Amino acid sequence: MNIYKSKRSKRLNAVFVVSIALIIAATIPALLNDIRKEFYIVIVINTITLILLISIVLKTEYKIDDAILRWQSGPFYGKINIQKIQKIEHHTGIYIPTFWKPALSQVGLIIRYNEFDTIYISPINQSKFIAQLIEINPKIKVV
Repeated sequence: MNIYKSKRSKRLNAVFVVSIALIIAATIPALLNDIRKEFYIVIVINTITLILLISIVLKTEYKIDDAILRWQSGPFYGKINIQKIQKIEHHTGIYIPTFWKPALSQVGLIIRYNEFDTIYISPINQSKFIAQLIEINPKIKVV
């Protein structure tokens, strides 16, 4: 089983840092004031959001295990049968025309599989990742 971590863009890192800082800054007044029922709600919501963001940053990766491509981004995960992959497209840019985007960079790969399904991923070593997929399924077209 090979594990590929997601590439992280500087822009997205900045967005995550600012978001985490804002969440913490919004929670501090609730902790310093006399704790009331409303502040408990704020603390719980902010803590859950913070945990979600941190888990996405720390645990976005792709695993190739036999003929299955497994992806995980925080608590979200899925798998793709590599034999069903038809095409891999290199993509750069902010707009990504897919529903699933378990990636931390705007430079990545759009994988087309099954009949109409797509997913956007951004492994650090894209060439090695693609080579391993093609080794399992030589019919994959790379654009």
